[in-house]
Amino acid sequence: MNFLTKKELEDWMYSMIPQDMMFLGFHASSYSKDIREIEANLRPLWGVFPAVFSDRDFAENPLVKKFTDKVKNHALPEVTTKRRQIAVEMPPIAYAMSRFGSQFLALFSPAELDYLVSWLNQINEIELPKGNWYFFRVLINATLKSQSLAYSEEKLIDAIAIIDDFYLGDGWYSDGKNEQRDYYVAFAFHFYGLLCSRILDDKQAKIYQLRAVLFAKDFQYWFDDSGRSLPFGRSLTYRFAHAAFWSAFLVTGVYKQSNFSLGQIKRLILQNFRFWQKTLTENLSVHTLPVGYAYGNLLLSEDYNAPGSPMWAFKTFILFELSAADDFWNVKEEVVDRKEKTYQQHAGFLVSTDKNQTVALSARQYSNNPLLYHQQEKYSKFAYSTYFGFNLTHDILGIENFAIDSTLAISTSGANQFCARHKVEVFCGTEQYLYSEWSIGKLSKIKTYLIPVSASQHIRIHQITNQVPIDVYEGGFPLINWNKKEFSADNSQERCFLSNAFGQSGIQNLFGHQKPVVVPQGPNTNLYSAERNGVPCLFSTLEAGCHILASSVFASPSKVTNKALSVEPIGESINVRFKNQIFTLKF
Repeated sequence: MNFLTKKELEDWMYSMIPQDMMFLGFHASSYSKDIREIEANLRPLWGVFPAVFSDRDFAENPLVKKFTDKVKNHALPEVTTKRRQIAVEMPPIAYAMSRFGSQFLALFSPAELDYLVSWLNQINEIELPKGNWYFFRVLINATLKSQSLAYSEEKLIDAIAIIDDFYLGDGWYSDGKNEQRDYYVAFAFHFYGLLCSRILDDKQAKIYQLRAVLFAKDFQYWFDDSGRSLPFGRSLTYRFAHAAFWSAFLVTGVYKQSNFSLGQIKRLILQNFRFWQKTLTENLSVHTLPVGYAYGNLLLSEDYNAPGSPMWAFKTFILFELSAADDFWNVKEEVVDRKEKTYQQHAGFLVSTDKNQTVALSARQYSNNPLLYHQQEKYSKFAYSTYFGFNLTHDILGIENFAIDSTLAISTSGANQFCARHKVEVFCGTEQYLYSEWSIGKLSKIKTYLIPVSASQHIRIHQITNQVPIDVYEGGFPLINWNKKEFSADNSQERCFLSNAFGQSGIQNLFGHQKPVVVPQGPNTNLYSAERNGVPCLFSTLEAGCHILASSVFASPSKVTNKALSVEPIGESINVRFKNQIFTLKF
């Protein structure tokens, strides 16, 4: 499906909305059943509200009516600090109120509206986690103010100030005081900032608009030519919510302040939709968005993911604000002209792109949230690919159970219990390389260089100082649908190489005594495919001391050439030669 019309997109959206609430029994979450139900009722309204308010009979839409009935019956759940998850579901109501004004307010009698306004004002009475949630308070209070309804000016001003504390510059935020720079920058901070820019005073509106324009320059590189967004960080189950930034950039008209054309914005959004329409059609047989990514996979979940949570993706459907006659639906799509390589300091990424994939080398980010599941895999791998995705760990005992892809996994020799890079203690980045220092407790201290050659190849160099003998595995990219019962690795003395119909993935030893091996990974580990996969690896056992390891990692959906390069340790320095270039790197 090409999604050439608004009607086609609307039909697709409605096909993903469950017909009843039976699906809420699929699994649990960290919050109670009544909150899971309100979440499942309200999240679809991000798309339904803009789709129906051009319809004369919008008040009779069953999804809108279900919400208005709750208001009429004073049946919205109470919001308290202990039940603050409800605050996440308030924004689509504020959005509809601010955007559709009198049309939306006319749904309620004066008494019903008083109840709704009082319910929304509970956002001002609870303690919020320091981060993107403060934009809920800004959006709700700014909306109520714009409609001359009861609100808190004090809480509005305070929330704006707190959000500013998280601004890093160049369009980037951190979601709290941490080293996470993930999709919440796009589908939370900027999404709400752009919506708020339509109702805040001109000075504050221009601040949020300028930040979004700056961010767009970097964020375009998180999408490849096929529409896939970079699988990275938490909340990947929200899927095409990744493109919600572009929808907000579009409907607010802020894109006109940037170098992006309307045709380019259209392509960024619709290519992402097309990818997900194809992916979900191939992997799902029911009309719902299960927790997971390309398929239902609770291994990917966070504790705050209930069965209705993935419908946060519907935020991207605010583009239904645009009438069927809008230029957007008729303009020709234009390819975004991107550089082959870009350095993103705030994300700690060196991003390389070609026609097949986008790969981000990563050396800065990690999660310090002890409640986040699989945080090492989601933030701390050396590289993330839009095409190959990444794997999740089943167990730290046994390398085949450990998500070895794009990591250096270390175990006390013979213990067969593995750890990989998590917290980054020192970070440095340039246009040519990324550098990080990290450790595995007192077991090993590691200094790592990551050097991009192209989207299909990069170099890794590690200096490892270990107190006891250790076993070390260096993993390349996972090759999905690779099963050791059906395929064999093409290994040489220095290289492990895997191939099948999906693509090719390999790793080559450049320096150090490392043995090429293939590590099979079990079903339901990769984000893109539930089938088994394989990871090309290099293995070594290192006696106590200081060691240098270096490898070339290469992977592509089409034939890939492992370009010639060399690594030469010289004292405390490393000379790296490739593509007629030479780098001298110091440890």
